Amino acid sequence: MKVVCTGISGSGRVEYLNKVITASRKEGKPLELMNIGEMMFEAAKRLGREIKEEKILDIPQPTLDWLRAAVFEQVLRRIYSNEGRDYIISTHAAFRWKKYLLPAFDFFYLNELSPDIYVTIIDDIFSIKYRLESNPQWKGRLNLREIAIWQDEEVFITKMLASYQRRPHYIIALREPGETLYDIMYSDKRKAYLSFPITHVKAIEDHLKGVRRFKEELRKYFVVFDPMTINDMERLYKVKEACEKGVDKVTLEVDGGELKVDVKEVLEAEEDIKSQTVRRDYLLIDQSDVVVVYYPVAVMSPGVLAEMIYGFSNNKDVYVIFTGSKGKSPFFEYYATKIFSSVDEFFNYIVEEGLTQRPVKEEVKELA
Repeated sequence: MKVVCTGISGSGRVEYLNKVITASRKEGKPLELMNIGEMMFEAAKRLGREIKEEKILDIPQPTLDWLRAAVFEQVLRRIYSNEGRDYIISTHAAFRWKKYLLPAFDFFYLNELSPDIYVTIIDDIFSIKYRLESNPQWKGRLNLREIAIWQDEEVFITKMLASYQRRPHYIIALREPGETLYDIMYSDKRKAYLSFPITHVKAIEDHLKGVRRFKEELRKYFVVFDPMTINDMERLYKVKEACEKGVDKVTLEVDGGELKVDVKEVLEAEEDIKSQTVRRDYLLIDQSDVVVVYYPVAVMSPGVLAEMIYGFSNNKDVYVIFTGSKGKSPFFEYYATKIFSSVDEFFNYIVEEGLTQRPVKEEVKELA
């Protein structure tokens, strides 16, 4: 098993992959992480040329290409000499540097590697900016809109590489557990997109706790993709509230620290944040087998209904747990495969119907 994992600087890619390695060790799986960036610095040092981290992207492109090729030769040798092990190769798809894109991969070596899965680790752009501003290489280089564009480019390029090699591609948020990628690699669990009325749920603590309990139970049966692992919209709303009060700068709590941002910078990224929120959730539905809707409130959510319509119209079963006290909208019922009145009813159904594992592929018989 070989997995190529991409993610822009500041996305927490290596942090997430270390969680996957931890999960693999618990299960006794021989999984190894190879970080292309670190290996490039080590290779240059062995060759007598120590490169500063903040200067590596200023090196001439042919030199970077040569150094990357040397590292991939090393990667291939290690893989071929240890056939019983599985590998995650951590790399970039592209760099957004000095207002232009730099390629960060080599088609020849990707073909030689022939990965089984491609993955892109993503995070909300405010958290990414917070990390980049603490890195001398990136401090002051990218505004929020440029970060949003770069992350979108990273996902797009990786998805195209996977499509070219006819391999699956997944986007996984940094705040998902390491078991998410581990289960994609090794388990027979089907994949579920968890949809719920985020705004209404967050407003009531009991509903929020209910969603969390339901999600943890759902993970026992499915690989779960949770849209609430990205917080861009919530932070955008906070900044817009500050803007209405005439504030020019806002301090946001990010990853246990504080990020000071100009309101103007955030508003310039507003359309990107909104559009990418919708598109990202649709990508998560695309990579899922089913959509599971947990709906504990009576108020209709346009976002949930849109996700139901998208999933139902794109060949996904849509299972709805509706515990609201009022009647359901006919549109809600129309785009649901089945509606349950309780959590227990839903879990009993998926177990009894055997809906929690991927179906075994049938052999394709030749026509006589």
